[in-house]
Amino acid sequence: MITIRNLIIGTTIGVIIALFLGLVSDWELAIKVTGGIGVISLLLAGVLSGFFMIGDRTRAANHSFETTADRELRSKYSSVLFLFGLPFIITAILINLITQ
Repeated sequence: MITIRNLIIGTTIGVIIALFLGLVSDWELAIKVTGGIGVISLLLAGVLSGFFMIGDRTRAANHSFETTADRELRSKYSSVLFLFGLPFIITAILINLITQ
């Protein structure tokens, strides 16, 4: 349930920001802002999930000092950030395709 809610929140905020910036200022600015928020969210999700770590470091980090509760919390926030940032990327791509 939390995943659908985060997806809906990300989509709503992304569309509102894009429409506001597109109508008030410029569609290019809307693409940059929504794309930037999306990229930052996806990068943070990747860092939290350990996506950018090498396999040896991931195994060492999992067994050294991290508890199961810490790992689950990190995984939860990674999923939240991914599902929040994905609609921003999709919005930026759609605006780019429409305005060209």
